[in-house]
Parts: sequence; structure tokens; C-alpha cells
Amino acid sequence: MSGIKLKLEKVNITLDSKVVLDDVNLEINDGDIVSLMGSSASGKTSLIRSIAGFHHITSGSIYIDEQIVDNSVKRKDVSMRNVGVIFQDLALFPHLTVRENICFGLSAMSNKQQSDRVEKLEEILDIVDIKDRYPDQISGGQQQRVAIARAISPGPKLLLLDEPFSALDYELKDGLMNDIKNLIKSENITAILITHSAEEAFKMSDKIAFISENTIMQYADPYDLYHKPITREIANFFGISSYIKATVKDSSHLTSILGDFVASTEGYKPGDEVRMLVRPDDIIHDDYAMASAKVIEKTFRGSDFLYRLELKDKQTVYCYAPSHHNHSLNEVIGVKLDLDHLIVFKD
Repeated sequence: MSGIKLKLEKVNITLDSKVVLDDVNLEINDGDIVSLMGSSASGKTSLIRSIAGFHHITSGSIYIDEQIVDNSVKRKDVSMRNVGVIFQDLALFPHLTVRENICFGLSAMSNKQQSDRVEKLEEILDIVDIKDRYPDQISGGQQQRVAIARAISPGPKLLLLDEPFSALDYELKDGLMNDIKNLIKSENITAILITHSAEEAFKMSDKIAFISENTIMQYADPYDLYHKPITREIANFFGISSYIKATVKDSSHLTSILGDFVASTEGYKPGDEVRMLVRPDDIIHDDYAMASAKVIEKTFRGSDFLYRLELKDKQTVYCYAPSHHNHSLNEVIGVKLDLDHLIVFKD
């Protein structure tokens, strides 16, 4: 069983008399990659800067490998935490070559150890051919790879990445994410990634921590963040959401325009009006279905269409359908709701 690499216990961060984060609790297992997500200015960067040691927390405790690195009476300096950090500006040294940048934190190693370590990282990250160039002589994607290599080369306990892929186009980003994830896993490094992209978080993360209202609102694996969000904000953040009116029938059943469903209705009483979360992949196009809907919008996505459908009572839902199901606007098609996870919110 994996140990706990990082633990945050009732952490409060106040900057310029403003509460940025309050009562933050988090445990990250050794070797896990965790994404921090939330709206802009939610406190994500402040949190990783505090973990690294650039900010002092106001109260609470931060543990790395079960050792306190920050609390009300004790604080370890940045240099003593063995944490690698990559901010958006990368901060490569312009006067050093790629190889010299990667070697920067390896002064405690022998020349042979340095050479072996750097050559391994250059090979894995596909930057062997640019090792003698300077940062202004390489592309943005290559600079990202160099920054990753430099941060990982000393073997940090934690790697903190603040939106490392935000400036890259899709093709560069996709290949870089694969290489970095494989490298982090092969080195058994625990990593925290800040991103605004659900796609990046789903691809990279073992778990995701969603920050809202100055704290971590939900901490779960990507599957549960998508299928079992605990608030509408989280549901909307991680994918296209529709909310269908439903009425509580009893302790385990709901009824709606798309049929009756088994669901946990704890906290509600018969007759209560609620909303069911419906994802586009929950709506199945079926010509033989009892229910039908009118196509009011369509977006071609290559392998599929994203349809916006109007139900008979004028509610709307989104639906994915294979691209050979090319329906016209205002066409009426059969639909059914196929829910593996029925999530209910108050009306």
C-alpha cells in the first residue's frame, strides 16, 4: 500500500488580509499525479507556492513524508523541502545551454553521475539533439521539456507544475503530456498539476482536487469527478451538462419526461421537484425508443455529432451520436436515457 507523500491539514492561507484558502485538507499518495482545478483566482497557485515554501501558511500544517514542513511554529526553507517547481514562465537560465540548465541542481553529484542522469532525461524527453543550444534557440515545446528535465533531475520528492501545457498547441501538448506522465511514473515522483483543462486533468491525473469557495470541494478520481460531481459547478466544469426536471416518487425512485428511474433520494420527500444531471453520453439515439426529441442544434466533431435536442416539454439536452447519424435541424428522433450514475440536485 502506498504511503502518504503529502498531507495538508486544516491549511489556511491569507494574503494581504484576504483569505485565499481556508480549512484545506488533502492527502496525496506516494507516486500519484494530482490535478488542482477550479475557477481563476480560486487559490491554486497560492496553494502550490505554499507547499513549495514560497508562501508561509497562516494556520494548519503541511507534511511531506510525514515530516512537518510548515505550521504555526515550524517552517522548512524552500531549499530543504526537495520540491521541484515549474511555473508558467519556465524560468530557464538564458545564458546556459540546455544541458547546463538541466545540470544546474546536480552539483552534489560526481561528473559521471551528472552525465548519466542528464543523458537519461535527454533521451526520455527527446531533447538530445538540442542539448548544446540556448533557450532562445529552441521552440516553446522544447523549452517545456527542458524545464521538466531540470526540475526532475535532482530527484525531488514532489513535482509542482503550474499550467505547464497552457501555451502549447494540441499536437505538441498531447505528445508532451504522454512523455511527462511516463517519466513521472517511471521515476515514482509525486506530482501536483495546476490546469484549467478537464482533458489535461483526465489524461494526466490519478486524482483531481477541485477548489471552490476557498477550500477543496471535492477530491476524487477523474471518473467520479465526471460522473459523480457533488455540485453543479463541478458538473459544469468537467463536461457538458443538462439538468432535467424530475419528481421524487418515493425513497428510491424518480419520475421524469424521459421515464422513471431508480435513485437515492435521501433528504427528499415524495413530491419534491429535483434536477437530474444528464451528460451527452447518457442520451442514446434510438429510433425505437418511446421518447422523442427535436434536433435544434448540431455540431460535427469528426467521429460523432453533438446534438442539442428539444424534448416535448421544451426542456433541452445534449446527445452524442455517431457521425453516420446525420440528422437535419428540426428533425424528430427517438431517444432514451441510459444512466449508470444518477446524480440529483435541488431544483
